[in-house]
Amino acid sequence: MKKLDNKIKGLNIELDKNTKLYELNGVIDKFKKATDNKYEVKISLSFDISHTTLHLKRIRKPYLKLVKK
Repeated sequence: MKKLDNKIKGLNIELDKNTKLYELNGVIDKFKKATDNKYEVKISLSFDISHTTLHLKRIRKPYLKLVKK
């Protein structure tokens, strides 16, 4: 049985306007540590007048990679 962390594909966290960006480092680090090697983590922020939203999304890495010489 898979752990719940492996089933989560993304998180959206709404923050108030007083939140400092460096305060999010712990949340981002925990999400990255819980992510399997098959996935990469995309991080984005959206800003509104009253709040900010942190978006963390797991995107599956491609199976094959093209190699250029």
